[in-house]
Amino acid sequence: MNRRQFLATSIGATLGGIASFSTLANQLQLSQAISAHRFSDYKALVCIFLYGGNDSFNLLIPTDNTSYQDYARTRQTLAVPREQLVTLNQSDAMPLAMPDSASALASLFNNGRASMVTNIGPMLAPATKTELLSNDALQPPQLFSHNDQQALWQNGVMDTGTTSGWGGRMADLLMEADTPLPLSFSLGGTNLFQSGRQAQHYVMNTDGVEQFGGLNPEFDWNNHRIEHYLRILNAAEDTFSRAYAQKLLAVRENNAMLSSALADIPTTDVTYGTTENLAEQLQMIARVIQAQSVLGQRRQIFFASLGGFDTHDNQVNQLPRLQTILSEAMAGFDADLQARGMADNVVTFTQSEFGRTLTSNGDGTDHGWAGHQVIMGSPIQGGHIQGDVPEQVINSLDDLGDGRIIPTTSIEQFGAQVAQWFGLGESEIADVFPHYHRFGRAGFELF
Repeated sequence: MNRRQFLATSIGATLGGIASFSTLANQLQLSQAISAHRFSDYKALVCIFLYGGNDSFNLLIPTDNTSYQDYARTRQTLAVPREQLVTLNQSDAMPLAMPDSASALASLFNNGRASMVTNIGPMLAPATKTELLSNDALQPPQLFSHNDQQALWQNGVMDTGTTSGWGGRMADLLMEADTPLPLSFSLGGTNLFQSGRQAQHYVMNTDGVEQFGGLNPEFDWNNHRIEHYLRILNAAEDTFSRAYAQKLLAVRENNAMLSSALADIPTTDVTYGTTENLAEQLQMIARVIQAQSVLGQRRQIFFASLGGFDTHDNQVNQLPRLQTILSEAMAGFDADLQARGMADNVVTFTQSEFGRTLTSNGDGTDHGWAGHQVIMGSPIQGGHIQGDVPEQVINSLDDLGDGRIIPTTSIEQFGAQVAQWFGLGESEIADVFPHYHRFGRAGFELF
């Protein structure tokens, strides 16, 4: 196979990683941004995306007599019995609890390590139930669609066609020009959240760096192959081939850099309480976070994921299992970061494309709108209910219809506070969240 044939057959594998030349002007403009060199400290964000639409109304449950009876009537056979609830110690809202399947998360909350951001979702602008019902244009596009709502949560601009995420746009403003290693790392696969207009994200697996199969430098028997491979790449002549070759060479350099940094960063003795894949993702993220002392990155953004939340049926069994996996993985991650001395520098939060209906379909719930999200870490104001807790009553002013709750906090209001903690200025936050001005600052402080 000659060089041109080799390059042609390899296009499909990595074309997505090469920046489009049509956006070159935007990229050159972004390159003028002040990078993370402005910071003397280290901070990391960790996004855990819960794919499928998490029924968080069965995670945060009212316990006073009237509210619990409303909840039980609405949720019917899906209601968590009182004897299976763990009380949350808070005075921000009505008495609330979590199911014992999420007892590890309830402990994080009661120990001031986590808070709940309530009734949050994608919004075009603040609107009442009457306004939303009389004008469909006020509702986010494709409101109950999995793929579209995942896009809105991850891009933060309420346009399903936007190809950059709010994590990626933060990375655009903070990326280092003197290193090819991205500041964003994903253990949950390729995602929109970390995709910038210029910045890319480095996808890893739970074992660490994913090497090229037949070109893995960890094995001596690949040396001869690698020599020929590099010769082909370095002989690239035309513009496209050179760009492609440079991309592959950068990937090799990043692989070597990260492998070397992780070599001396072991796992800790912390028990995560679950051996599910999410725990393994977070364990590797904890190692990369500690490796920042070697990598020299002052800002890092991470992405992890857990699927299975599309609980149209068998919710009574499926949801508690997922709640246990999530809460124990997050508790283990928090303990791991503390053991590594990094807990003061990291904020972790969840996202999910939508909450679910308050009403039962007989065996589960259907696609909703607003939901509750978790935020965790030493920097936050822990042990708080941040936002409004809606009435769990059908046809209330909070209910758009069929038990689909209207959000009272926008993604932008949440993300803006996270971005401010991360070190972005007002103009930069406006660049990341161009529609933030429609809402203004949320009526609570996360940090």
